[in-house]
Amino acid sequence: MTAAIPPRPYRPDQRTYEEIVAELARSAAAAATVPEPPYSGAASETWASMLFAGDVLADPAEPSQALLAIAAELQQGLGGHLARLPDRARLAWLADTLGIPRRPMEPDEVVAVVSLPSVSSQARPSGAASRGVVLPGGTELRGGRTAAGPERTYLTTDTLTVHGAGLLAVHGTYAEAGLDTAANWADAATPFAPFGGDPAGHHFDVVTDAITFSGGGTATVTLTFPGRDATRLAGLHWQWSTPGGLADAVPGAVTCAGSQVRLTLTGGCGPMDVAGEPRTFLRASFRGDTPRHVAYTFETGEIRVTLERSGVRPQGGFYGDGEVDVSREFQPFGPAPRRGDSFYLRCDEAFGKPLDSLTLSFTLVDEATHSMYTVDYWAPYQKWFGGWLKSQRLTLTEFVYDPPKPHLLWQRHTAGSWSTFFTGSPELYGVHTAAVGAGNAPLSDPGTIAGVAGHFVRLFLSGGDFGWEDYMARVAGFAEAVANGDAVGAGTLIAPTPPTISSVVIGYRTAPVTVTDLRTRNGHATWRFTLPAQVLRPFKQPLDTSGGAVGTVAFGFTVPRPSPGSGFSWYVRLSQAPSCASAGRAHDAVWEYWTTDAAWRRLPVLDGTAGLRQSGLIRFVMPRDWDEGCPDESADTGRWVRLRTTTPGFVGELVVVRVDAVTARYRSDLPAAALDSTPLTPLAAGELKGLRTPSPGVKVTNPDPGTPGRATEDDAAYTLRAAAVVRHRNRAVQPWDYESLVATEFPEVATVRCLPHTGPDGCAEPGAVGLVVVPYSTDRLPYPSVTLAARIADRLAGVLSAHARLSVLCPRYEPIRVHAEIRLRSGVAAAEAAESLAAVLDARLHPGGRGSADFGRAFYPSSLVVFLEERPEVDHVEEFRLLPPHDGAARVSVDPCRGLIASGGDHELVLSEALT
Repeated sequence: MTAAIPPRPYRPDQRTYEEIVAELARSAAAAATVPEPPYSGAASETWASMLFAGDVLADPAEPSQALLAIAAELQQGLGGHLARLPDRARLAWLADTLGIPRRPMEPDEVVAVVSLPSVSSQARPSGAASRGVVLPGGTELRGGRTAAGPERTYLTTDTLTVHGAGLLAVHGTYAEAGLDTAANWADAATPFAPFGGDPAGHHFDVVTDAITFSGGGTATVTLTFPGRDATRLAGLHWQWSTPGGLADAVPGAVTCAGSQVRLTLTGGCGPMDVAGEPRTFLRASFRGDTPRHVAYTFETGEIRVTLERSGVRPQGGFYGDGEVDVSREFQPFGPAPRRGDSFYLRCDEAFGKPLDSLTLSFTLVDEATHSMYTVDYWAPYQKWFGGWLKSQRLTLTEFVYDPPKPHLLWQRHTAGSWSTFFTGSPELYGVHTAAVGAGNAPLSDPGTIAGVAGHFVRLFLSGGDFGWEDYMARVAGFAEAVANGDAVGAGTLIAPTPPTISSVVIGYRTAPVTVTDLRTRNGHATWRFTLPAQVLRPFKQPLDTSGGAVGTVAFGFTVPRPSPGSGFSWYVRLSQAPSCASAGRAHDAVWEYWTTDAAWRRLPVLDGTAGLRQSGLIRFVMPRDWDEGCPDESADTGRWVRLRTTTPGFVGELVVVRVDAVTARYRSDLPAAALDSTPLTPLAAGELKGLRTPSPGVKVTNPDPGTPGRATEDDAAYTLRAAAVVRHRNRAVQPWDYESLVATEFPEVATVRCLPHTGPDGCAEPGAVGLVVVPYSTDRLPYPSVTLAARIADRLAGVLSAHARLSVLCPRYEPIRVHAEIRLRSGVAAAEAAESLAAVLDARLHPGGRGSADFGRAFYPSSLVVFLEERPEVDHVEEFRLLPPHDGAARVSVDPCRGLIASGGDHELVLSEALT
């Protein structure tokens, strides 16, 4: 008898099948020499109860028990092996025989933004631009820690030249026949729809100081456009500048006839601050949504302006070295006028302009005797004729003496001296109008009188003295007569009354002034023209709409380290528009940059956004003629690029723009087995910590979360996908082929349906194939993104039949809203139940994940009643109905091909708690 098998516990996981079979052979040989023991067990005993006590053999020394234990172990292992053999054989056949590879692991990615310390332009070498910092592709970045503990490492995917750039502004412009819009991204926290702006403004500003006036009242301005049809400007909105803002012309205050436009301005006109620049101007404008297209054809090359004013009060008057208050009664030449005296009148508004005519209106205190000077001229001759007169019984009367008229000259100060510009009536009272003809020069140069600076004219008393010389002679005669003892009348000593003025009013008409400064704005484009110039059109649509609707999205960057010839990289995150609008259509998008030649030029770009349709990086080489500033975007600073497109409906909403950005991919330091079996979690915002090898002043971060990675395909997913490949042979012929290829290749797709002979508009079209795609999404109405549609089209492009034309279509949703009055179970609070029931209703009606069988299936409200009453918090539904637009419907139909039921949100749930 052979030796007994040494005792050992039953642990099948410690031996291989070969070891078990070898031990089985040894045990069988040993058991053959042992006599059969008598059977003494009860009928209820089993092999397990006879062989084992727990997990240990009852009698390990008994060879037959060891043999049976090994047989049981072998049977169990063989059973498991045989059960797995078909799957393993299938995997081996798919992988080894057919050569279908597994989908490899895809690491997560993150957008890294690199910043540099600020460097002023003075710090750069003279005559050279700093090239910034260059990060080669594969630069290691420090990320967050993995679940296993070590810090993550990310590798940049491309070379990045860091310029220290920033985003200055983003503008959107949209134009079509009859409509222009302009949008400016003002709030970075709000997504920006570049083509959803307000109607664009169109205006031109005629900038000239010749229209300045103040002090109230009105003024008439005449704009002359020589040889042009000014009636094209009829109906425009006219305004003028004031220090407090723009003033509006009232209806009827503007007339357009021939080559002229006449406007009546009220209140005043003066310089207004516009972007830090004070300027005086007239503005003609209209909105981009008004029918003013005739203004687009208006042309001009020269503009002349005249201003007419009346009732202007002077700013001050001066006699001798003193100031005269001209707002009250005053004596322009003092109480005793003398030849050679001057009265200075200041009016900067009128005298500081080139004038065609000037009107001065004086009102004397007593105009009835303005030129009569009454004296008693009888007294000196009384001794000779007095007796005779008395004998003749004649009455003595006063003699009235009218002295010589004064000689008055109106003079202005030019070329350093005073020159006469008017020698009209010698009378001081009344209205004096002079044809000045000062040309383009001001009537009077600025000067200073009595310490006051301004523009002055003066009234020069070149002859006569209003009777004062004669009065002095009479005073002398009176003294002589008194000395001789002659009788003298008192009237001899009455002094002449000096002229006293109660008011001065100025009126003027400027000489035609040729405007030299014309500013125009059309949407975002602001231009300044120097006139006279070649014929130009002040108004124009921002974009050429001859081919249909056009849109542009312009980006302005501040680049403190311009380096022509080096790369420039920036990232755009978009809220992607559904692909429905672009189904079957190509996106026409061209990138351009603003040149030193004041024009847009095409820019070669590596565009990861596919024309601002999806989030991604945009990279280009900095052009050597990339200009600073862009009048087309009303910017004096920044370097500008723009996307111009004739398919503006394809562009999504902008969420974030990051400059000096590069993508970085996760590189794990874990063993390959752990890496391949664990899905990679993306970085949260701000988890990038910088360069693995630090560089002074260089900072790296990720303001936005990363995108998740994907682990290597497991057996179940691989078998499902590879088995489908066996059936469709990587060719899309039957509808199932299309659906299988999309469902297995794109895990983000919840449901897909193939519609043969269906074009991009959803209508029947031979040879076309439509794929209705529903992605996994928490949106109430999930639509395939532009990115997903493009990826599906790219994947199927090489497997389609030669005649097939593929379009990714969007589902046609029928949103459902309900009103339900629900009695809750005892102990359920209405506040908590309201939130949970609204959530499960939205989930029940959500179209994603319910399978393609739901396409075209009608909806019955009773199904929701059953669903709600099966909820644990609901006792029963007391009332249920659909809300508009399906109110009262017992059945809601959907499109038979693409239709799906979806939640409309805002359900009305009236909940009643049970009190017992």
